Amino acid sequence: MKSSKEQKGIPFLQLAIRITISSSLMVWLLNRIQWDQALQIMKEGSLVYFVAAFIAIQLTVGSSVWKWQLLVHSSLQKTERKNTSLTKLGRYYYIGLFFNNFLPGSVGGDVVRIFYLGKIIGIPPAATSVAFERLTSGAALTAIVLVSALFMENVRPFLLSIYIVTGAVVVLFVFIGFWMKKGNKSNALILTTSVPSSKFSIWKSKGKSALVKMGESVGNYRSESWKWWVTILVLSAIFQFGLAWINQLLFLAFGISIPWVELLVIITLISVITMLPVSLNGIGVREASYVFFFKELGVPDELAVSVSLLFFFLVTLSSIFGGVFWLFERRKRFEAIRQ
Repeated sequence: MKSSKEQKGIPFLQLAIRITISSSLMVWLLNRIQWDQALQIMKEGSLVYFVAAFIAIQLTVGSSVWKWQLLVHSSLQKTERKNTSLTKLGRYYYIGLFFNNFLPGSVGGDVVRIFYLGKIIGIPPAATSVAFERLTSGAALTAIVLVSALFMENVRPFLLSIYIVTGAVVVLFVFIGFWMKKGNKSNALILTTSVPSSKFSIWKSKGKSALVKMGESVGNYRSESWKWWVTILVLSAIFQFGLAWINQLLFLAFGISIPWVELLVIITLISVITMLPVSLNGIGVREASYVFFFKELGVPDELAVSVSLLFFFLVTLSSIFGGVFWLFERRKRFEAIRQ
């Protein structure tokens, strides 16, 4: 009984730690930054570059939606793919971005995406497509940071964390490969088992069935051509380049030109750091990272924080499209119920 209570208390402890870290960093920033100067800097920014950065966000999201569609279509027959068009998946992607503003963690929106796509193709293949969309993006992040460590000394202190993450990803892929090999044998075993009677047995059977279907989706990815995989990797890299491009436009809005390689490395590293489960949706960590890394390039703290906040604001503004799409989906659902 005691251990059960302790297990239930772990999520609350983790949340408390994340809130503490985010709050501490925000207090540090409040004391460090001259906010009147930061606000003045934002007012002096070029509206043309702000609009360009907003458009760049949509193009960057588009590359990720395209990659997601490739993963989804890999598990579907050609006749089934008409229900998962690029526009429909794009709507679901933006709905996920919208719910990221309210749900804890960076995967809250992913759950929403899985929910909507799962109503069309089933939860297991939907969950697998979203998971691999995330994994391939993480692989691109890790590759860029590891290569950049050869050229930038300020990246090297973070290599231990990167190696740990890389090792975990490699182990995960090895496990998936082993799982796929056992998948065919498991399929036959599950199909021949007796019909479960208790509720626990029913849920256990459903869980096994879901795992088998997820394994089948992974098997479909594995059987794709090398051109398909190259496209997936290129789109993953384009997404990371897009994030750097957005920030480049924001810096140019204030007349600051950052060398492209350094900018790509820093933005990629910040993305890795904000993904670590040590803060509340990256709040505080993201802003402090901008100050820390761009200070090495001579960027004033106030300007670095301004760019960080503007990037966050533009992404949040873009997610409003997802709110509109969500209302549209709810309306369609209510109309279907009435009929």
